[in-house]
Amino acid sequence: MQATEKGLDLAIRLPWYRALPLSTVEIGQVRIGGNLIDADKITLGVNDKNYRLDQLADLTGEYWFVLDSAVLHIEYPEAKRGMEYDVEAMVTLYPPYIPGIPFPSLGQSRIRAC
Repeated sequence: MQATEKGLDLAIRLPWYRALPLSTVEIGQVRIGGNLIDADKITLGVNDKNYRLDQLADLTGEYWFVLDSAVLHIEYPEAKRGMEYDVEAMVTLYPPYIPGIPFPSLGQSRIRAC
């Protein structure tokens, strides 16, 4: 995790075994120190582009590749370099070849901001 001028950048990995279009990825609740972060304060960076979370459902041609990290850009003005943060992020996948079955994945970690 990296502290930025506006908040925190958190690299996340795709919790799946093959690339998926962003239209099948849902970023759910993100919490820092137990505090829920508003979805409008988060963007997802993939393939050198940033997307608002409400844009993901329409991105059928933009893929998140298994070997690539995506970055959650989180507006969090109180972020400071060197501080530790407890971070939770819920990522739910809806693979197109397994209709009707969501695959939720909750990542939790204590991370020091660089």
